[in-house]
Parts: sequence; structure tokens; C-alpha cells
Amino acid sequence: MNGSTLFRRAAAIAALTTAAALSTTTATADQPRTPAETGVEQLTHAVGDDAAGKTAVADIAKSAQLVAAAKLENVQFTPFSYLAPTLGCGFNMPFSLTSATAVTGFAGPAATVSLPAGSVSFQVMAQQNGFPLASGLTVAWLNVNNGRSGIVPLDEHTEYNLPALSKTVETGPGMVIASLWGTIDYPSARCVVLPTVGLSTIPDAPAPQATPANPATPDASASTPSGVPATPAAPTTPAQTPGTDNTGSGAPAAIPA
Repeated sequence: MNGSTLFRRAAAIAALTTAAALSTTTATADQPRTPAETGVEQLTHAVGDDAAGKTAVADIAKSAQLVAAAKLENVQFTPFSYLAPTLGCGFNMPFSLTSATAVTGFAGPAATVSLPAGSVSFQVMAQQNGFPLASGLTVAWLNVNNGRSGIVPLDEHTEYNLPALSKTVETGPGMVIASLWGTIDYPSARCVVLPTVGLSTIPDAPAPQATPANPATPDASASTPSGVPATPAAPTTPAQTPGTDNTGSGAPAAIPA
């Protein structure tokens, strides 16, 4: 086999490889991206170089793949899938567990909590005595149904201006995957909360129920059968005339001496 033949075969193989690669790229480009994939990409850009944030986003991406593969619906994990490992504080220092919850609800008389429709409240409780002084907690969330996502701090405060360790987020209705991590400062300790992930189904506002029209007030006169006389009025007692006896005898009243 001479060099010319080898050259032609090598050129043919290179051409076939290039065509296959272009075909694969075109097929991949033609496939529409799911809302979850778009949301994960946004979270990846938003988290930057934060190591804990990257771990949290990776956990969200894995959970989104599992949700899509298992076709899960109406999943509710409260607290999160597992308690968050926590360093630096707790009843069994230097290691403890932090509870994270995702509370959902809608405004209305049937609501368990007063939250706007399509919203969720992320809340944290650490195993540490005393009131928290500062919150460095962050939550990354992804709605796999509508593709909305975000990274927000848990920076709400109580009426005493202390960290509430909570945050209400408008995610829209659908299944939301969230991961939480960060720090909590106490007077004598700092809790370092490692990422934990959870799933919650965020309800939409219930459909308004039609209010039945008030029935017409019945006519009182129409309820009385015709031909039945009305109840006679009670007789009035005649006023007593001075000098007469009202006993019915007709005799004049006795005049005192």
C-alpha cells in the first residue's frame, strides 16, 4: 500500500468523523432544552466560584434529573431530605444537625399558613441555645416546571430585629428543588451549615367558588292562606271614669266620707 492510498483513506476517515460530529451537534441543538436544564444553567452562572454553592447547585441538578426520570409529582419533604450537617456549634459540639423546612400555602380561609399563591417560606432551626445574632444562610432553588430559579439570602428579621432564619420566595406553582447552606452567628458560637437538598410542591391559588345568589325574601302576606281572618287585636281596657264602678254592676262608686 503506497503513501497515496494511505493519504486518501486518512482523508476519508477524517471526513466521516467530521460529518458524524456535525450530525451529533445538529441533533443536540435541535432538541429543545427543558425548563429544569435552563434553570440549572442559570444557577451555575449565578453561584460563581463559591465552593458550597457549587455543591448545592450540583445537588439540585442531580435531584432534577431524578425527578424527571421518575416522573415524580406532588412530592412534599418537610424538613428537607436530610438534616444539614453543621460544624462549630450544637449540643454535641463540634458537630450537630440543622433542620431546614419549606413551608407552602396560599392566602385564604382554607390556608394553613398565610402565604401568597405560588410562594414558599424556607426556614431553619439550629441546635444551639440562645438567639441568633446574624444569618449568613443562602438558599438556591429551582422550579422544574416553569424553569424559574434563584439564589437568595435568608435575611428576614423578627419583630425584635433579630435574624428570623427564614425567607419567603415567589417561585410560582410547581415542584421546587432547593438547597440550603451558610452560617449562623450566635453569642458564643458560629454554625457552619453544609448544603442540604429538598423537594416541595408549591400549590397554586384555588379556583374561586361561585357564591350562590340569595333567595328572594318571601312575602309575609303571601304566606297567610286566603280566607283566614287575621288574628284579632287584644281588647283595650276602658279608662276608669271617676265616680263610677268598673266592676260591670253599673252601681255608682262609693264616695268616701
